[in-house]
Amino acid sequence: MRLNTNVTQKPPRPPKLRIITPLKDMKASEGQEIVLNCEVNRPNVTVKWMKAGQEIVLSKRFAYRVDKDKHTLTIKDCTLADEGEYTVAAGADKSTIQLDAKLLAGLTAKAGTKIELPADITGKPEPKVKWSKADLILKEDDRIAIDTKPGHSSVSIAKTTRDDTATYIVEAVNSSGRATATVDVNILGNTFIFISQYIFTHF
Repeated sequence: MRLNTNVTQKPPRPPKLRIITPLKDMKASEGQEIVLNCEVNRPNVTVKWMKAGQEIVLSKRFAYRVDKDKHTLTIKDCTLADEGEYTVAAGADKSTIQLDAKLLAGLTAKAGTKIELPADITGKPEPKVKWSKADLILKEDDRIAIDTKPGHSSVSIAKTTRDDTATYIVEAVNSSGRATATVDVNILGNTFIFISQYIFTHF
């Protein structure tokens, strides 16, 4: 009698698919290109991209690329309709970011008036929001007030001057990534009309 002592070993199961680098750098500016990147813990797998819970249909504007463990979704020539909540799903693991910034396309006001820039911002988890003027982070003072609450943020500037003319940026950041939107503000200076008064003397 012979006994077969050979034991067949099963190959190890691959690790559970999960996202190790979440979404980053989503920009929802009309006419620009949106690039969403994430990284998973296994190479050459397929992830699912969704907008508002619906799977995105790939097209000339929506392109999906895989490079080993890196996954990229590119949205070309974005429109306002492209704003919303974007999710990448790797198995049961998901990463979501959203920026719905209803900013003015451009704001022109007279010097001395008060302006307000509102933005509706949502994300999971709740993002941290900051406003900046060009490269300078805005801070509250006797003219500038910033009001941020869940789902909404606004900045108001009182007694505006020509120096307030600039591009203003709102940025939302959470563990899933970062999103920004911009608005151009133009403050017109006061116009003065000088009238010369001539006095005629009769002799």
